[in-house]
Amino acid sequence: MGLFDLFRRALTPSPETLRDRVAIEIDVAAGVLEECPVCRAITDKQRDDRLPAADLAAHQRFDHRHPSIAVFDGDRDDLLHRLRSVRDRFDYHCICQKGG
Repeated sequence: MGLFDLFRRALTPSPETLRDRVAIEIDVAAGVLEECPVCRAITDKQRDDRLPAADLAAHQRFDHRHPSIAVFDGDRDDLLHRLRSVRDRFDYHCICQKGG
């Protein structure tokens, strides 16, 4: 193993990270999470009413074999669980809102 292989391994995200990214992407698109247009931070606005839309988007990606869900190896339950669990890592307010 060469030096560049070590760098490539260090820079390559783990499958868990890739799965979380897909869940966050779907949550943002469905309106469960919000991305600040100024600082680009993701926030959780407690939009539980948008979770069915996120579930639907996830099912549609599986039905259409969207390339982004390949990391799940057909495990819909994992993605549906992550749509809810990734929200725990985000705050309610971004830096812009906290700063006034």
